[in-house]
Amino acid sequence: MTMKPFDLKVLASDHVFYDDQAVCLTVQTPNGSTQYLADHAAVISAVLPGELRIRKPDDSELEVVCGLGTVMFSENSAKVTVDTCETQEQLDRRRAREAYDRARERLRQKQSIEEYKLSQAAMARALARLQFKGKDIH
Repeated sequence: MTMKPFDLKVLASDHVFYDDQAVCLTVQTPNGSTQYLADHAAVISAVLPGELRIRKPDDSELEVVCGLGTVMFSENSAKVTVDTCETQEQLDRRRAREAYDRARERLRQKQSIEEYKLSQAAMARALARLQFKGKDIH
């Protein structure tokens, strides 16, 4: 069975990552892993750091890791805006591990609430990257 396509644009802070049709979009939201198909009800939701999957009309799949952002779905069109978006090939495991270690250390230090939230976000991004690369962080 052929699934109906919808327009999808994925924007990272520094580039357009994807701008084409898709038949399924899967992102991490505060409610868990969420899938969007054609004719989905209009929605705006937060996107959490983690895996983002795009199934294309030819049934191929694109998997990336993304950072914080939003997803908007309306009138058979989805727009995902995230701070980072990287493929397996673009991801540097060593840098992700170093970022995770730095964020973990910052969380142990006395910080303002704003600094603490920024450290939490950095740690979540680094953890998502490490999990996407399949590396055990412990």
